[in-house]
Amino acid sequence: MENMKCVYSMNLNLTQNWLSHKVFQNDMTARIKYFFILCMASIVLVPLVIPDNAFAFQVISGNQISIQEPVQDEVIIFGETVYVDAPVRGAIIFANTIDVNAPIEGDLLLAGRQVTVNADVSGKIVAAGNIIDLGGESTNVILAANSVHFEPTSVVNKDAYVAGGSINNEGNISGQLVAMTDDFQNNGTVGDLEIRSQDSMMPDIEGWLSLFGILFVIGFGILGIILVKLLPKQFDSVRLVMKKSIIKNTVVGFLLIILFVVVIVLSAITVVGMPVSVFGLLVLLIGLILSSLVISFVIGKKILELLGRKSSGDLHNISSFLIGFVILNLLYAVPIPYFGQIVQVIVTSMGFGAIYYAVRKSRSPVSGEKVSI
Repeated sequence: MENMKCVYSMNLNLTQNWLSHKVFQNDMTARIKYFFILCMASIVLVPLVIPDNAFAFQVISGNQISIQEPVQDEVIIFGETVYVDAPVRGAIIFANTIDVNAPIEGDLLLAGRQVTVNADVSGKIVAAGNIIDLGGESTNVILAANSVHFEPTSVVNKDAYVAGGSINNEGNISGQLVAMTDDFQNNGTVGDLEIRSQDSMMPDIEGWLSLFGILFVIGFGILGIILVKLLPKQFDSVRLVMKKSIIKNTVVGFLLIILFVVVIVLSAITVVGMPVSVFGLLVLLIGLILSSLVISFVIGKKILELLGRKSSGDLHNISSFLIGFVILNLLYAVPIPYFGQIVQVIVTSMGFGAIYYAVRKSRSPVSGEKVSI
């Protein structure tokens, strides 16, 4: 679970602009909410990017869930109220109210409104919520909430990284405690305390984002090269669809993205719809990733055609992608307010719509004659 990469094609430049906005410079709550969103996204996607044979797990869903007998596997739980009163090997839990009162042999990942951990966790704890109360013993913790409380019985053997509107420590943290807050109380013991206020946090965050931005672009380019190499026919089919109606593809793609977001949010409200919401989020992210990649390919292909260079070979396809990829990233970086974001929205919508029509066309009957229905 420690080596997870989540790629979101529109997130990078939007992130850099949001964090440089005066709202984030002056509003601690806004930054905490942003950190909360990052934790939520990480928790949602962790089980989706790990290979199926990496571990065995059980999926449990319902309104009120109570684990009363030991479970020898890791569990993924979706519910309104979840009580863990028997030992499990590891758990990923999404619920409104979460109470963990039995030992966890592995890692514990939690997302809910009110989260309470009163048991020992042999691995790390990653949690996001409105209120988090932490007791028992654990190795490392990463927490994001409006209110975070380390109970007097809590013991963190290594480090704790916490972001919250208010943080109250009454426990024992052996290693370093990094507290991202303007309201911190320490009535316990800490090996090394570092409090990051709103004035000191932004340079560090922006510095890391600049580094991650460079790595993101490089990694995204490598991903595109691999996909163009493996899926040349699919990329070309999207290119052919693009020739028919660019405006139609853009409008339909934009509406489809909005529809996906609405369905995901509505599904997440109900317990039964939570798995649908997670699956829909995965499909949306894949579509957003592929959107900018296929548009890069289409742009590069068109430029080479205008230069009189037409070919379907691997080298030609990769060259086409790289040309378009460089052009798009240069457009994203144009120092005009909101210009890069507008280009990203148009490109992503255009690619999303083209992919939709290409998939739809591939499922239609293929024949040398016209098909009447």
